[in-house]
Amino acid sequence: MGGKKRGKKVWSWLGGLLIVVGVGLLGYFIYEKALIGYHQRQLRESFENTGGDKDNPGKSYENVTITEIQPMRLIIPKINVDLIVQIGDVYDEVLLDKGPVHFEMSDLPSTESGNVAIAAHRGSRWGFFTDVDQLDPGDQLFLDVAGYRFIYETEWVKIVKPDDWSVIDSTDYPALTLQTCHPKNIRGTHRLIVRARLASVTGAS
Repeated sequence: MGGKKRGKKVWSWLGGLLIVVGVGLLGYFIYEKALIGYHQRQLRESFENTGGDKDNPGKSYENVTITEIQPMRLIIPKINVDLIVQIGDVYDEVLLDKGPVHFEMSDLPSTESGNVAIAAHRGSRWGFFTDVDQLDPGDQLFLDVAGYRFIYETEWVKIVKPDDWSVIDSTDYPALTLQTCHPKNIRGTHRLIVRARLASVTGAS
């Protein structure tokens, strides 16, 4: 009988421990998500103060070239992405924990040529680019900057080796490139790349 009682106590203790661990992990997850939301709100406030032609949403523009590095807003309707893109070192983990980061060595948005390259985490802790693999050719991506909306259409999605930097090289047409880890939700061994081509530019809504 004594052995059975001790066994019940052990299982009871283990059950209680698992509950505590589960609650702790849930609390940490909620805290992390709240912190990400806080950072994005701060970034959005800064983004809203940027200039440009904000009084003409939907108006078409044939020639627009952004000449100064500044915050951008990335919207991908198909996968419910709406995030402020930061400026800085794309290898800065502090920045990457807050949202997508623009490769400083890559081009700025333009109707001429050039490749705007943006990187973001894909893991479950952040989930910024978790579902970009679901994009198909023709799916739209919006990049709002300086009051303009650059509207891109997906060309292709592919997986490359982590040392393949050719995907962020400048292009002879106006392009947008998204980079994230692959596979998702674990330490990535490769990179998932989304390439999109500029279709039009309008006033940001």
